Parts: sequence; structure tokens; C-alpha cells
Amino acid sequence: MKNSCPVCGNQIVGRSDKKFCTVNCKNKYHLPSKNKKGDQIKLVNKFLFQNLKILDAIFQDEKKDKLMIPKILLDKMGFHYPYCTGCYVNNQKKLYRYIYNYAWMEFSDQRVMLIRSSSIHRK
Repeated sequence: MKNSCPVCGNQIVGRSDKKFCTVNCKNKYHLPSKNKKGDQIKLVNKFLFQNLKILDAIFQDEKKDKLMIPKILLDKMGFHYPYCTGCYVNNQKKLYRYIYNYAWMEFSDQRVMLIRSSSIHRK
């Protein structure tokens, strides 16, 4: 007894472990999962780019490479804290989050330290 294709229902001809009747049916079957992953990647990239634009705007006319700002300022600008391109924990157990050429560290007093690339020393 031959299996039928899960996409179109046609009879599958060929190897006993073959799951689809044609390459087109195989692609149709797997396309939704690829699109879902692509949508997730697009969303993460959107948040990363938004965070980058916010930090660029803050440092646009700034001469210093390190700033302390109120966390509420980043909140109002739409900053997404969980989205970063890397993390680093220093000797004092302080967590730095990176996004491309910037880093930030949150403090318990609702302030955030922002660092521009010339001051970032990754290990």
C-alpha cells in the first residue's frame, strides 16, 4: 500500500520513505515554518534597529562617550531593553548589554549608563 502526499493527496511513487509526491509539495509543506521564522527574525531586527536609532539620536550632538540618563527617557523613546547583540558581566557582577557600537547598564535608581563604542572594552 502506497502512502499519499500530505499536501495534495496524490499517491507517492518512489522510495518507501518518501513523504511528498513532488518537490513543489515538499516546498509548500515547509514554507509556513520558514515564513514564521523569517517573521520572528524581522521583528527582532526591527527592535535592534529601533534601539540603535534611539542611541544614535541621544549621542548625535554629544561629545562624551559615556552618559547617565533617566530610564524613563529611553522608555518614552520606545527602547526595547531585552533586545541586544551581546552581554558582558564585569568583575563586580554588573551586566552590560551591547547593541552594535553601544552598551548600556541599568541601575536600581532608575538610571541607565550609556556608552559609545570608543569606550567599550569587550573581553
